[in-house]
Amino acid sequence: MSHHSPQIASPKLPPVLGKWQPTICLGEGSWSRVYQARPVALGATGAADYAIKQLRAELTNDPIARAIFSRDMTVGRSVSQPNLIPVLDTGMAKNQPFLVMPLLSGFSLQQLASSRPLLSTSEALWFLRQVSNGLVALHQDGWIHADIKPSNVVISRDGHATLIDFGLARKTGSDECAAQSPCVGTLTYAAPEMISDALPLDPQADIYSLGVTAYELLTGRPPFFDMPAHEVAQAQLQQTPPSPVRQNPLLQREIADLLLAMLAKQPAHRPTLEEVIDTFACQEIKTFSESDRCFQRQSLEEAA
Repeated sequence: MSHHSPQIASPKLPPVLGKWQPTICLGEGSWSRVYQARPVALGATGAADYAIKQLRAELTNDPIARAIFSRDMTVGRSVSQPNLIPVLDTGMAKNQPFLVMPLLSGFSLQQLASSRPLLSTSEALWFLRQVSNGLVALHQDGWIHADIKPSNVVISRDGHATLIDFGLARKTGSDECAAQSPCVGTLTYAAPEMISDALPLDPQADIYSLGVTAYELLTGRPPFFDMPAHEVAQAQLQQTPPSPVRQNPLLQREIADLLLAMLAKQPAHRPTLEEVIDTFACQEIKTFSESDRCFQRQSLEEAA
C-alpha cells in the first residue's frame, strides 16, 4: 500500500504520532494505514507535506506484519538514492510502529499506464531507467527489493520515478534468500526462483520483476495474466513469454530482445543491472523525439 492513494474517510485519526500531527487518512492496505501529516512544531497552519505509514492496530501482535513493517523501516533508513523513497523518522505509538516519509505527489506507474493508451517507448524507458538506478543503490547495499511492480513506482508531475514499499526486501546472502525458502511477492511479477525452492534468491530476481514491469509498459500487458494463480506460477516457472513484438509490432527489436533476456528462467542467463541500464539509456535516446517529451509533459499533467 502506498501513500499516493485517493483520500478516504478516516474512522479514527490519531491526534499525534511522536512529533507528527496526522491531518487526513490517505488510505490503507493489508498491513498499514497511511496519513498525511505535518510536524507538530509547525502548528495547525504548517504545511502537511509528509506521509506517515502506521501498522494497523489489529496486527500489532502479528509477527509477519511486524517483520514486514520493520523491514520497510530498515531499508528506507539505510539506503539513500533519489529514486528510492526515504524513511525520515520512525517511532511507536500504542505499540503500533510508524514511519515517516515525504508525501509524494503524483500517481503510480500502474495508474498512469491504465489511464491512457500505451506509453511511448522513450517515456516507458525513462521511467524504467530511473527505477533501475534506484535498484543499483539497493543492490549495492546488499538488498533485493523482491516486489518490483508498476504499483510500487510513483511518478511525479515532472516525470520523476520513485520506488516504494520495501517490506518484502531481502538481505542478500541471508537465510531468507536460501533455497528451500521461497518468498512470493506478487505472482504476476515474481521471478521463478521466488516461486520454486530450487534456487537461492539473488539480485537477479529483481531483474526478472523489472522485466515483467517493462514488458507490461511496452506491450500493454504482463507476459502471463488473466489466468488462475496456480497457472501464473506454473507459467513463470516453465512457459516462454509471448514475443513482445507480437503484442506491440512497433517495438524495437533490441528492446524486445532485452525483455526476453530479462525474463530468462535461469538467473545467470539474465543481463546484469548495468547492462539493462545501458540498453534502456541507448534505446531511450534512439526512440526519443521532442514531440514525445512534450506529449509526456502534457500527459503527466493530465493524469495528475
